[in-house]
Amino acid sequence: MLAKAVSGKIVIIYVVEKGKVPSKFVDIHGDSIPDHYYLDEYHRTVDALEEEIHKEGIEHEGVCGVGDPRELILRTAKKRGVDYIVMGFHEYRGLSRLKAIGEATRGVMEKATVPVLAVP
Repeated sequence: MLAKAVSGKIVIIYVVEKGKVPSKFVDIHGDSIPDHYYLDEYHRTVDALEEEIHKEGIEHEGVCGVGDPRELILRTAKKRGVDYIVMGFHEYRGLSRLKAIGEATRGVMEKATVPVLAVP
């Protein structure tokens, strides 16, 4: 891992788009509990990755946010003083490759003040 090779720290940023909260995350009064839902989404998506990073002995922290991924990623990167941003994108073949880099990745690449690496 790059972070281990350069004795770096990994900041994992997972963004949940604000939207309707599923019924299992509604309390007995019918009020939605979005924080529980968003945190559950974060853990279901990121926990396995965090475990792998932990096993490698790499310092890391997780950030769960709600809203626009571009804004949160850029704000967190600036606040934490990161050296690089690494983002995933969909791997497509043929002409579909033109849409492989989605809006969030493209938006971060266009506005980031540090290098951005997009990986499939």
